[in-house]
Amino acid sequence: MKDNNLPVSRPLTRRSFLCGASASAFLLTSHRSSAQETTHASLRILAEGRPLMGTSVQTKFDTLYTPEEMNILTTQFDSVTPENCMKWQYLCPKEGVYRFEAADRLVDFATKHQQKVVGHTLLFNRDGNYPAWLFKDGEKEADTKLVWKRIEEHAQKLLGRYAGRMDSWDVLNEFIEVPAPGYRETDLTRILGADYPERLFKMAAEIDPKAKLTYNDFAVERPDRLKAILAFVRKLRDKGCKVDVVGSQSHLELGDKAAANLDNMIQQFAAEGFRCALTELDVDVIPRALHWNPKTREKANQQDPYANGCPEEILAKQAAVYREVMDAVLANRKHMDRVTVWGISDRHSWLNQWPWVRVNHGLLFDREAKPKPAFHTITAALAKK
Repeated sequence: MKDNNLPVSRPLTRRSFLCGASASAFLLTSHRSSAQETTHASLRILAEGRPLMGTSVQTKFDTLYTPEEMNILTTQFDSVTPENCMKWQYLCPKEGVYRFEAADRLVDFATKHQQKVVGHTLLFNRDGNYPAWLFKDGEKEADTKLVWKRIEEHAQKLLGRYAGRMDSWDVLNEFIEVPAPGYRETDLTRILGADYPERLFKMAAEIDPKAKLTYNDFAVERPDRLKAILAFVRKLRDKGCKVDVVGSQSHLELGDKAAANLDNMIQQFAAEGFRCALTELDVDVIPRALHWNPKTREKANQQDPYANGCPEEILAKQAAVYREVMDAVLANRKHMDRVTVWGISDRHSWLNQWPWVRVNHGLLFDREAKPKPAFHTITAALAKK
């Protein structure tokens, strides 16, 4: 269903943005005397939409974020991605009962501030990332016909509601695995078969033909996964699917040599006619390797080295990774759709809970919403282009 009460966006000019940003800063700072005005550089102004500079937004952002964080949201970013409120299991936990209030608030907010919205996500190919009722038919398991019918109805509800208003949709997340059979085996693949992504992309293009359609996955820049994902999206396109963008989540760590891999990734997809996006960028300051080894996981999960703050030398190393990322992005600027940092500030980052609970510092702004060295190195890179 299409909601015609949602406001229509207007083209953004530098002057109108500056006026809007100043007004937003004034209104927000008037709510709290401790709020600081935005005096540092703006990512969205420096990038000028090439690429879009984005962030993820939490469900209750309008009550959860401080005035400082709201200033960051409006003045720094021209693209927003809902972290959870459009995911099926949250949007419709009970069959037939949709909770669009949070998604509507975000779309309204983004339109008001001349920000583009990413629909995240139509379908996530991971067990647990869809409602339990999807695969039930009374006391028995739902068959292929019923499951697909429910997916079609969901797509019509979600994509149809915002058709013409979304910049892009993450149509499918995390389908590919490198080991045989080459895809992540889930209840979706078991019931629908491994060819369901083709039907999904064709359906999305029919419902919202103006939006860019994205395939989104993790560690796309890794050579073995890059080869498999490139073959996958090429096959989709050859089958007549519209796939505009390939998204790499890019959850990086200190020491990652991101530049060479990302540069290679972007160029390989560009050679095939696909644009790229970094869809969930952050740089973890606490090594994760020991967590992935079952023998060392218990010890790893006791780590919390920066509970009282992150040392300057660590923040400098983090900034170096972010700088490498931006160097690769800007060297391939015409092939990039967007760069989305996964969170406003360290206070709300998912890295505080994943893959174990600890105090993390993976984003561009710290817990007091102050810019970190990583932010300054990105603005410096953008200012030179």
